[in-house]
Formats: sequence, structure tokens, C-alpha cells
Amino acid sequence: MNFFHDLVQYEFLRTAFIGGVLTAILAGIVSPFVVFKRMEFIGDGTAHAVFAGLALSALLGGDPRLISFATALVFALAVTLFSRSKLHESSAIGILLPLFMAIGVVLFSVSGRYQTDVMGFLFGDVLLVNRSDVMLTSLILVINTVLISLFRWEIKYFIVDEKMARFYGIKTGLVRLLITSFIAITVVATVKVVGVILTGALLILPGLVARTFGKSFKSLILISTVFNVLTFFSGFLVAYILNLPPGPVIVIVAFVSFIPMLKFS
Repeated sequence: MNFFHDLVQYEFLRTAFIGGVLTAILAGIVSPFVVFKRMEFIGDGTAHAVFAGLALSALLGGDPRLISFATALVFALAVTLFSRSKLHESSAIGILLPLFMAIGVVLFSVSGRYQTDVMGFLFGDVLLVNRSDVMLTSLILVINTVLISLFRWEIKYFIVDEKMARFYGIKTGLVRLLITSFIAITVVATVKVVGVILTGALLILPGLVARTFGKSFKSLILISTVFNVLTFFSGFLVAYILNLPPGPVIVIVAFVSFIPMLKFS
């Protein structure tokens, strides 16, 4: 009961909780696309690209969210561009991921904030989420929801059979770029909660759960979102009770919750 009392009494805790829930919903909506199109590597790669953006903002003193959005989108565009060549998408990500991470490390070392900021960026700190973060995440959530609603048929066809979708005149390149952009902006919102290294969990585990139990496009998104919100709440509560860092605890709870759903041959 102390948790709920403190949640009402302390604004910073309430803001962190609301921001975390919105982030969980946002990642839950995108997760089925990531899993069904086997784009898990893109989510992880984008998170590392965001690290470079955070380092650049530390060096230049600009808004870290805007610069992170820019670097995430640059990464998404670069992956799309490389994929149009003979280079496989996973190979393109494998090349770009360490490049962006290395750029981030170099920029942090030049900025003089390497030791103080890197741990927070790598593993997140939901308690640092502020009102502007909540507003930005809410805006992203609304934009993603509207775009998914508008392009739901194109996205469905793209997920089920990309070649057939292209045959019927769907601009699969545009749909792929749209989904990649969804992933990029979702990663930017998620990084502050669980960090660069742990972001993949909120983007992959919910989609895997949804794939197991979902029977329709709507149910996939609903199941994925509910799983993310429940694991966030549970992890946040456990971290509060045991006085542990919330981000890693949330990821551990999500993983433990997923284990019983595995089917071994």
C-alpha cells in the first residue's frame, strides 16, 4: 500500500509511472510488426543508433530527444538504403550497429561526460522521466495509432506476404520505411525507461506472446500491449519494494513472465 500512497503523494514517481505505462503501450503496439517481419535486429540496432544521438546531444548541448530522433531515422534510412543493394538487411544492420555505437563512445569521450552519463543511457532510469517526456510519448503514441489505422490493410498484407503485397500494387518499400520509422521513434521513447541495452526486451517479448495467443491483427496488438503494461507495472512495483533499478527489473520480470509460454519439442 505504501507504493500507491507514494504514487499519489510524489509527483516525480507519478510522472515516471505514467511515462513508463505510455512507453509500454507504445512498444507493445509496434512489437508484433517487429516479430512477424523478423525485424528484431533493427530494434536493437536502432537503440544503439540512439546512443550516438544521445552522445551528440551531450557534446553539442542540444535537445537529446530531437537529436536522438534524427539519428534513429538516419539509421532506419541507412538500413533501407543498404537493403536495396546486394547486401542483406541483417548484414547492413550488423555493419551500422557497431559504427553508431563507436561514434557514440567517441563523442561521449570528447564531451567529457562519458563516466557520468553512459550508465544511465545504457540501462535507463525511468525515475528521470519528466512531464515533457510524457507529453512527447503521448504525441508519438497518437501519431503511431493514427498511421497504423490509416495503413492497416497495407501493413497486414506486408506482414503476411511481402511479395504478394508488391504484386497487388502495395508500395512495400514505403510500408517497410513506415514500420522502420515506427520502430525508430519507439526506441527513442523507450531508451529513457530501460536504456539502450535493454530496449529490445520491450520490443520483442510482447510480440512473441502475441504471436502465441493472437488470432487477428487487433488481438495481436491488444495482447502485446497488455503484456507490456502488466510487466512494466509488476517490474516497477518490485523495483520500488526492493529498492532496485527499475529498468533492469522490468526486463527481468518480462522475461520470467514469458518463460512459461515457451513450447519445447
